[in-house]
Amino acid sequence: MRSIVCRLALAGLVILSGLGVAGAEVLKEDNVHVRTWNAFARNLEQLHRRLTSVEGIEVRTSIGGYAGKPKFYTEEDYYLDGRLISRVQREREHPENLHAIEVYIRDEQGRVIRDYAAAFLPHYRNAPVQTLITLHRYNGDLHAFRSFDASGYRIVERCDGHLGKKEVQLLLDEDEIDDAIGDPNGIMATPEYRACFGDLAEKAGKYLQPQ
Repeated sequence: MRSIVCRLALAGLVILSGLGVAGAEVLKEDNVHVRTWNAFARNLEQLHRRLTSVEGIEVRTSIGGYAGKPKFYTEEDYYLDGRLISRVQREREHPENLHAIEVYIRDEQGRVIRDYAAAFLPHYRNAPVQTLITLHRYNGDLHAFRSFDASGYRIVERCDGHLGKKEVQLLLDEDEIDDAIGDPNGIMATPEYRACFGDLAEKAGKYLQPQ
């Protein structure tokens, strides 16, 4: 099963694929965005290389794509001790072109505590169409994560599990997060939300630089 981060990245890819040239022009007009997100993708590749330049790495290769281009990219999944460390997709016709990348940072128990992703459109490659920095928190049976883009915007929060006998399923998008911040009677004031997110950082901070 694909990771949540990968599904979010691909969702952004599909949405902006439908924008065609118009979407590309939006990216071209924002030079700060282009520089920041391209630097993030480059740094993420460097982190991937550093984490996978160790003994015992297993690489699993497959081919993937989209409707009309079913063999657009080569995917390499890197494992260490059976745990996914990173996933890299490159265009088959132009292997120098990164298509998508994910990198996972784990704790001593093997749980993902931080992960990163970047994805490019098949065309108009002046910058990634999606970037994600995701911070994770575990509390008993609860697993929460909070995601930011490479510009530092808080864009999604999710928590699943059980708090006592109560099932918890929380999902907030960027607009819902903005509406909830500062609301004394909103979802962020509930016991479930506090148990999920607790002291999890509210800003990407130093992790805007993949590490």
